[in-house]
Amino acid sequence: MIETDSKINLTSFLFPNEPTWFTNLRKKAFEKLQTTKDPRFAKVDYRDWGLGETPANAVATDENMKLVDQSTREYILCPIALALVKHEKLFQTYYMKKALTEPADRLTNFSTAFVNAGNFLYIPKQAQLDEPIMLDQIDLPENSAEISHNLLVLGEGAKATICLAGDAKQTASKIHRITEIVLEANSQLTLINVDSFSTEETVYVNRQAYVGENAKLNWTIGSFSDGKVVSEMNAELVGRRATATINNAAITSGNQIQGMNTRLTNLAPYTVGKIRQRGVILDQSRLVFNGIGKIVHGAHGTIAEQENRILMLSDQASGDANPILLIDENDVVAGHAASVGRLDKKQLYYLMSRGLPKATAKRLVVRGFIGSFAKEIQNQQARETFRKVLERKLTNG
Repeated sequence: MIETDSKINLTSFLFPNEPTWFTNLRKKAFEKLQTTKDPRFAKVDYRDWGLGETPANAVATDENMKLVDQSTREYILCPIALALVKHEKLFQTYYMKKALTEPADRLTNFSTAFVNAGNFLYIPKQAQLDEPIMLDQIDLPENSAEISHNLLVLGEGAKATICLAGDAKQTASKIHRITEIVLEANSQLTLINVDSFSTEETVYVNRQAYVGENAKLNWTIGSFSDGKVVSEMNAELVGRRATATINNAAITSGNQIQGMNTRLTNLAPYTVGKIRQRGVILDQSRLVFNGIGKIVHGAHGTIAEQENRILMLSDQASGDANPILLIDENDVVAGHAASVGRLDKKQLYYLMSRGLPKATAKRLVVRGFIGSFAKEIQNQQARETFRKVLERKLTNG
């Protein structure tokens, strides 16, 4: 146990034999927890959600965890508790070294200090995976609170499709989830995240991507949860000619609130970054898209584009689409578009005039509005996973 003067004890939750360097990272984050501020999500007030508070059921030991090593000849896939033992040097090379290097806010420091779960996926140099890797987000003991940290790494020249689809079966009321994504030079990753947290769950998600030279990231996110969610999605184009596209589809319903910061930073010359966000708001819910594109000085010849669009299907719904461009270089191409609008009644009337019930007609309009992202997922299994959760949200939402 790490001794502190705080009323909260920082224990080795899942990792009773964790290495000193890992403990030191957690200790440093715990110390910063007292002085750092909550991350800002413009136009979303989540201060009373209870995030960043240590729950009584956060402790999970290796005695009650099923630590299953799913590694194959082609890649390493295991819980981080095993990675710290079986692949320590490799894990240490990337853990909080590239994608997420310095926790700057209170929730990231909290998640780093009290991490109790997570997965490590490493795809070696030049590996070319024909079949997708399909993962559940996190496996935890029953009634345990998730404070997870996931690390996904593609070695130089590797190519893969990864689909992480969480379900709404978890029992914890508060979830904190960090994911680091590292693409080394010339690698290619198609990444699909599908979130479906339950109504009872309040969630903080932080996903950070590092994209190396000539690497390519195609990232599709389905934000189809029922609970309150604040999420960060950030890709940094670090190497020359790196490219990243972030497609984020979101639906809110009931009294739900979702606030999303989606960032792309062009740090090197000739990089290309694109953000496309589409959201649908039902009932009395609220959805906020904050799209941030940044081009640093010296990143000449780059492209930064973003599009944020929200469709409201209720007079009681509310939403915001906030595009931001921060440009410190002249030789660039940059642009943004944003819109918040209501359902086209003529389009709805046309569908109903063809004999469709109103509810079915609405679903078709919504499916057409955000379902285009699913069509761009080339792998059939990953595409069907995305569509399945989308349909559940449309039917139950």
